[in-house]
Amino acid sequence: MNKKTVIMVALAATLAMTGCATMRQTYNAQVRGPWYMNQGKYKEGIAEFNRELREHPGEPGTAYWLGRYHLALDEPEKAVPFLEQAVSQYPGDADAHFWLGVASWALGDPDRERGQYEEALRIEPGHLAANLYLAHNFLDRGQWAEALPLYDRVLKIDPGQPEALYDRALALDEMHRADEARSAWKTFLNLHPEGGMALAATDRLNARGGFEYRNVYVGQRRVTIKAVEFDSKGQVTQDSLPSLEMLAAMLSNRRDIVLHIVTYAEGKPALAKARAQAVRKELLAAGGGLDAGRLPLSWFGSAEKVAAGGKTWRVRQSVNFVTQVR
Repeated sequence: MNKKTVIMVALAATLAMTGCATMRQTYNAQVRGPWYMNQGKYKEGIAEFNRELREHPGEPGTAYWLGRYHLALDEPEKAVPFLEQAVSQYPGDADAHFWLGVASWALGDPDRERGQYEEALRIEPGHLAANLYLAHNFLDRGQWAEALPLYDRVLKIDPGQPEALYDRALALDEMHRADEARSAWKTFLNLHPEGGMALAATDRLNARGGFEYRNVYVGQRRVTIKAVEFDSKGQVTQDSLPSLEMLAAMLSNRRDIVLHIVTYAEGKPALAKARAQAVRKELLAAGGGLDAGRLPLSWFGSAEKVAAGGKTWRVRQSVNFVTQVR
């Protein structure tokens, strides 16, 4: 992913991660500083802390928060002098080094960026954001082996951290450690099955021959679904229902869409037919007013052939969905 989100989103996502408070002891720094940030009142914060800086040049935290507000406004060139001042005044503050690293990244200086993250970690080895962004720095350079242990460290602190989960899988993928990558993509998708990252993760998983998740079109919208599975009685498993409920909701909102249910069971056409019927039954139950005519069935006693990652894979038993706009 390589920090592809806009800087303000990255700042908001990591705000809660930073915990060092070495230099932020005054009322302004301790209370007003975070308040302006959390309220999105960056310009007001700049006005307040500029006054503070003029009246009390050495006040703890003033330069730090001015740097933070300018970063939040996507003004890294203005943020850097303030963050440099904060680092100079309080060299033992891990947060100040971290945010100077972020500003350096925004200005296209990856060497200085890395150095600031490393300094933050020398001060505070468990600094989650510095570990994460140092890993991103390695990933940006294609240094997968160096990034991997940092992502592992982040996940020990926060096992569900989405960027670390995704980029750890990406690093394994780029290192051609196929089995580990497949497992890592599934771990990410089990926790974060929706959104653009899920779509990309599923494409990567499929390219490695894993089809526990699939991307399907409903109308013009592409969504990730968990592969439909069945119990010993031929009923759709509970784990598969959330994806079917999502599809049913989308169909309820778009009455011009027909969704073909296509099932495969190699050497067992009757089983494929029964599974298609079971899937339609669950969609009708979840859809509240869905017409069975909008859910036509097709079934095949052969494996599904899926093109992914430059290969054609044979999936012996599967359920697929094909959208049609009428």
